[in-house]
Amino acid sequence: MSEPDFIIQADHLTKRFTLDAGFFAKNDRFVYAVNDVSFGIERGKTYGLVGESGCGKTTTARMLVRMYKADGGAIWYRAHDSEKQNILSYNHKQLRSYREKIKYVFQDPSRSLNPRMTVFNILTASYKYSSIWPGKKIAYDEAAHIMEEVGLDPLDLEKRPSEFSGGQRQRISIARALIMKPEVMFCDEVVSALDVSVQSQILNLLQDIREKRCISFLFIAHDLRVSCYFCDTIGVMYRGLLVEEANASDLYKTAAHPYTKLLFQGSESTHTETNGEVKTSLESLHGCPFAHRCPHARQKCTEQIPEWKEIAEGHKVRCILE
Repeated sequence: MSEPDFIIQADHLTKRFTLDAGFFAKNDRFVYAVNDVSFGIERGKTYGLVGESGCGKTTTARMLVRMYKADGGAIWYRAHDSEKQNILSYNHKQLRSYREKIKYVFQDPSRSLNPRMTVFNILTASYKYSSIWPGKKIAYDEAAHIMEEVGLDPLDLEKRPSEFSGGQRQRISIARALIMKPEVMFCDEVVSALDVSVQSQILNLLQDIREKRCISFLFIAHDLRVSCYFCDTIGVMYRGLLVEEANASDLYKTAAHPYTKLLFQGSESTHTETNGEVKTSLESLHGCPFAHRCPHARQKCTEQIPEWKEIAEGHKVRCILE
């Protein structure tokens, strides 16, 4: 079996933040946000990073685009027909080129879209400073074409974000990413704030974009069922650690980790204990991160971090029960 063609790989990433902020903050108290995370995004496919709020999903994604600086590990990027490179060693020019190929779509478009700018200016705010800027006339034609691609009217380019619904604003955010012709799109909870009917429309749009443009995706979400519908591979995160990774199409029937099973139960009902935030890690992990909530926890679970092992082809889990 050939090796997967990863366009981006997280390799043993770690990240911690000082617990307090401000001048009088103590430097010896930390929040351990990401703890030794490794996974890869295959070219032309979608990797889903799933877990409750506070599990480290967004921190991991922002390290991959170097919004946050990783404390440890490596981030490997491989363009077409080239050797993979660790982006943590990139200089300013290399990082700028990398960020032209990796675009980030945020959860709340009402906060990420400047209300004073027209849609055209929003779409081209970064584009016009990039190495691929074609000039205003061609960029306007491209923007009009992309507006149609995301299901909006090209005439909307002269409007402002306040004139659109939440779902339409998210389409504008997607269009802003697409105009740069990216290789990878990071979608951070892009449907979580939308009505269920609008969620399916946005997911179908992203699916069409992936097939048409052969773009790779990192899809960050808390809803495991939505992620299984959209993604090729799922990585389940808890307290900064990957606890399970498997093929998305059959994870619902092969889920092995108690936390993954709990997430599936939670997606069936809004009245389960999965609705909430993950307990903050104020010290480095010494045992299973889920032990304090697991109904099957044993003494051994609190004493050592379970081994990350493969229990079936493409299916890994971190649990002593397996």
